Amino acid sequence: MYVPNKISKSKLVWNILLSGSLLVYGTVGIYLDDMLIFGKGRDTHFHAETAWLIYVAMIFASLNMLSVVADHYDQRNNELKYIRFAKMTQIIGLFFFALALVLDFFIFKTGTRV
Repeated sequence: MYVPNKISKSKLVWNILLSGSLLVYGTVGIYLDDMLIFGKGRDTHFHAETAWLIYVAMIFASLNMLSVVADHYDQRNNELKYIRFAKMTQIIGLFFFALALVLDFFIFKTGTRV
């Protein structure tokens, strides 16, 4: 007999709040054309095309976090689909983030490091 997975309320709330915060942060960054990514020792401000790529990566990160919430409330036996979706959003998000870094460092060179 199938038993749906159970996620703690704190993890559900955390995923929803973090996902929403990430989208708001990214939207404000796009609006201001200044996407600040905090780094260890050096922060980087992305602008223009690379800021949009970072924003796309943030959207996929939000989808990844929200898939945990959707999986919790879905009572059907389709855990494997949510696992695949989470893996796919993680890979695509990392791809866009890495693409933004590479394009900024080697082609556009619009980012500023502080």
